[in-house]
Amino acid sequence: MDSVLTVFPPKVKNNSIFKLTVSLLVVCLMLASCSTVRKSPRSSIPFSSKPYEPHSYGIKDKRPEMWNLRNARVNSYVKRYSKTKTVETCLQRSKQNGYLKYIHRVFYDRRLPPELAHLPMVESCFDAKAKSRTGALGMWQFNDITAKEFNLDEGVLVDDRYDWKKSTLAAAEYFDRLGKRFDYDWALALAAYNGGPNYLAKAMNQQGKDNYWDLKLREEPQNYVPKFLAMLQVAKEKYPSLYYQGAPKFWIVAAN
Repeated sequence: MDSVLTVFPPKVKNNSIFKLTVSLLVVCLMLASCSTVRKSPRSSIPFSSKPYEPHSYGIKDKRPEMWNLRNARVNSYVKRYSKTKTVETCLQRSKQNGYLKYIHRVFYDRRLPPELAHLPMVESCFDAKAKSRTGALGMWQFNDITAKEFNLDEGVLVDDRYDWKKSTLAAAEYFDRLGKRFDYDWALALAAYNGGPNYLAKAMNQQGKDNYWDLKLREEPQNYVPKFLAMLQVAKEKYPSLYYQGAPKFWIVAAN
C-alpha cells in the first residue's frame, strides 16, 4: 500500500509550536509555585523554625522562664483549673470572635511577650462586655482613671472600654509603659496591672524587695500572677489548638 504523507501548511506548524511552548511555560510556572513556601499573611510577624528566644525577635522579656514556672502557688491553681471548663470556655469565646489573632498582632507591634495576649482569660474570660463589681469594664477591665489616661472615651451612650479593639490598643500601650517601669519583669508588671503601679512600687520600696514572689501584697495582686500562669499552663497542656490560635508562628514552632 502506498504511504500517504500529510503536509501541513507552515502557519499550522507555527501555531502548534506556539501552543506547545505556552503549555510548557505554564507547567514550569505551576511546578515552581508548588515548590515555593507560602508566606504568612501576617507579613509583619517573622517565621522561623529555630528555638524561640525572645530577644532574637525583639521581645522585651527579662525573665522568659517565668511563663513556665511551677511552684506551690501556681500548682494550686493548676489543680483548680484542670478540674473545670473555665479555661476552655474563655478560649472558645476568643475563637468565636477572632480576638486572639488581632491581640497578637497588636502586642507584637510593641514587642510584648505573646503570653500577655491571653490575659483576658483571667480579667474577663474574653468577654468584651464584662463589668466588675468595682466598675471596671470590658475585656481588659479598665477602670475610670486608667481609661482616661489612655484616651478611652466614657460617654453616656458609648464607652470605649467595651470596644475590644480600642481597649486592646490601650492595653498594649499600658503594658509597654509597665514593662519599662518594672524593667520588663512581667511578674511585677502584671501585679502592677492588677493592683496599680504606684501601689506595687510602694510595696517594693517598703519591703526592700524586687522579686514578685518575695513580696507580700494585698490578696488580689498576691494571687493574680500565679492564677494567670496556671491558666496559661492548663491552656497549653489541655487545649493547645485553642491556646495557639492566631499566635506568631515562631512561637508555635518553638512550642512544638
